[in-house]
Amino acid sequence: MNCASVLVLMFLAVSSAKAQHFEAARWAGKKHGAILAIPRGVGAELAATARDFATFRDAQWEILTIAQIGAATADAETSLYNLRHSPSMREIGISRYVIGTRPDAHKYIIAGIIEITVEAVAGHYLRNHYSRDNGLRNYGPRRKWYWRAVWTLPQSLSIYEHAQATMHNTRVNLGCDSAGLHCY
Repeated sequence: MNCASVLVLMFLAVSSAKAQHFEAARWAGKKHGAILAIPRGVGAELAATARDFATFRDAQWEILTIAQIGAATADAETSLYNLRHSPSMREIGISRYVIGTRPDAHKYIIAGIIEITVEAVAGHYLRNHYSRDNGLRNYGPRRKWYWRAVWTLPQSLSIYEHAQATMHNTRVNLGCDSAGLHCY
């Protein structure tokens, strides 16, 4: 064999030996913060939602959130009015499992804050992570026509339910006099 052939054989043997180099796999649990990744992500989204709500960065989402707050407030106010003026009235919606059948105002306030926060964060997440293009042209469902409005669903469904409950509460006949003072 000549010198060039030996050199080529050595080059091939060295490159194939390097290609078979083995690296041990790293365990997922060994990485710091792997357990807290989801809570950190939720906390970051909650912080981004609060920042956008306080600084009015997204007008459409802001209007939807304010409308949701208004609908929930109207529902709570009409429910409390009916509960105060008629001892036979009970909460009949699905919320009775959370706040009870004869709730006080503080239970409505706490449940409303939790509900509105969860749905506002969900709407904010869907709007910012799935509805907008963000410079990624062919990534995920952003190109689908139905994703343009999906971000409105969590809050829109809540607004609809609270509006229906408010209308139901205003139609209840409490048997009061014309001033609304003496109910029987």
